[in-house]
Amino acid sequence: MNRLGHQAAAQATWLSVCTAERFLGEQPLSWQHVVAGAIVASSMCADDWSPDSDQGGVMAKIIPGGHRGPTHMPELVAGVLYLLTMVAGDDLDWFVIAAASAWGSHLAVDFFWGGIPFGILTLMGNKKRIGFRLNTGGPAEEVVTWIMTFASVPLAYLALGGPVPWPPAS
Repeated sequence: MNRLGHQAAAQATWLSVCTAERFLGEQPLSWQHVVAGAIVASSMCADDWSPDSDQGGVMAKIIPGGHRGPTHMPELVAGVLYLLTMVAGDDLDWFVIAAASAWGSHLAVDFFWGGIPFGILTLMGNKKRIGFRLNTGGPAEEVVTWIMTFASVPLAYLALGGPVPWPPAS
């Protein structure tokens, strides 16, 4: 998937998490956390701070396996995010969740567009991928990108505390 598709997926994922937290969580995120998390999710879903950091530049020289190698392994990413939660503490939970939204959505859409590595065997040189391998830049990607972009508008409204037409839960 291209950069805009990854950003649309990250925003829709982050804002869905924020909306769920507002209605189902114990304490909704403040508007500052929602906005800051949107910035984090946008900046960590593509390019240098994303799973695609293995495509070029300094990181590509450090990370073994080439593109769609270890940085695209869901189990490795989950482990790193878990360790980050242990270090970050309660005050930075929003940051870790925004990063998880960015990286998780990236891997989810890559599953459909190009595939993701086939488990931990990737570290031993296995180049097989699982997924649907739809055409990057094709019409399906464009439609999904537009849907996620438009879905982000009402999600942002709800996540930021907009009034709802239904009575609040008691």
